[in-house]
Amino acid sequence: MRVFIRIVALTVCGLFAGAAFADAPTYHEFIEGKADAKITVVEYASLTCHFCADFSKNNYSKLKAEYIDTGKVKFIYRDFPTDGLAAGAALITRCVPSERGKTLVDLMFKNQAEWMRAEKPIEVLRGYGQLAGMTLDDVDACLKNEAIFADIQDVRQKAVSLYKVQATPTFFIGNDKVEGNNYPALKAAIDKQLK
Repeated sequence: MRVFIRIVALTVCGLFAGAAFADAPTYHEFIEGKADAKITVVEYASLTCHFCADFSKNNYSKLKAEYIDTGKVKFIYRDFPTDGLAAGAALITRCVPSERGKTLVDLMFKNQAEWMRAEKPIEVLRGYGQLAGMTLDDVDACLKNEAIFADIQDVRQKAVSLYKVQATPTFFIGNDKVEGNNYPALKAAIDKQLK
């Protein structure tokens, strides 16, 4: 699976000519909330997953308002690309400055139907990279960044081998696992641990 995603990502994204970033980006986690929050929620998601987009558009704001913004939950978003296009999109989100990464993830989920149905979806994604402050050369260099690609795949492989993630989205609240866009179950798991 790892080799397949890598080949598809490089095929979809294209092998672009040009120099790498002067200051090459490095992989960084997308974390929101207080560092010392009582509960940590980890989401594994794919940017081409319809259910993940639905969670982002319809339920994430509830989680943020009730738990993250109130200091009860630290939220960590992790990539679990299920295809080459998702891997390419994930690369772009990881190359932008860390404070813009999760915002770019949210933008991609919000407009998922648009860019996934585009004749050339990678061109739309390149435009999103520009909106986040990258030049087209930056985006193209990012799509060839083997180190960040390897980190994304390492996170995905650990999710499979250590946590038995099989579908997206999957959430971990401590030792509790919630699969799918099931906000009532996610809320119940958080509330149980807050007691």
